[in-house]
Amino acid sequence: MTETTAKKAAPRKAPARKADPFAAVLAEVGTAARKVGDLPSALVGGHLPSRGAESYRRRAEDWDAINEARQDAGTFGVDGLAVQVAFSAFGGRTVEEIREGLVRLASLALAAVEQIDRGAE
Repeated sequence: MTETTAKKAAPRKAPARKADPFAAVLAEVGTAARKVGDLPSALVGGHLPSRGAESYRRRAEDWDAINEARQDAGTFGVDGLAVQVAFSAFGGRTVEEIREGLVRLASLALAAVEQIDRGAE
């Protein structure tokens, strides 16, 4: 009877973690945000902020139509989307809606910067 020696398998190494492409951009944004300084206390300024917010909602709707036409023509860009999202954000009816819109605007800006950086590679 012959004995076979069992081969010991080498422990598997975990694959190297890929760098988060947004990490560098977030660090850059954080540095820039710390330099902004104090912001006005009002999210929507003017003598009649509610009318200003209504105007922003109308402009967001206008940009929605513009962006649809651009998509149909094959000329859609981040610029129009950013303008639409910004107007929509400040057209929010509550602080929570405005915050949600600003987070969406920030995420769009972050994705656009990351897209630029990817193209630069």
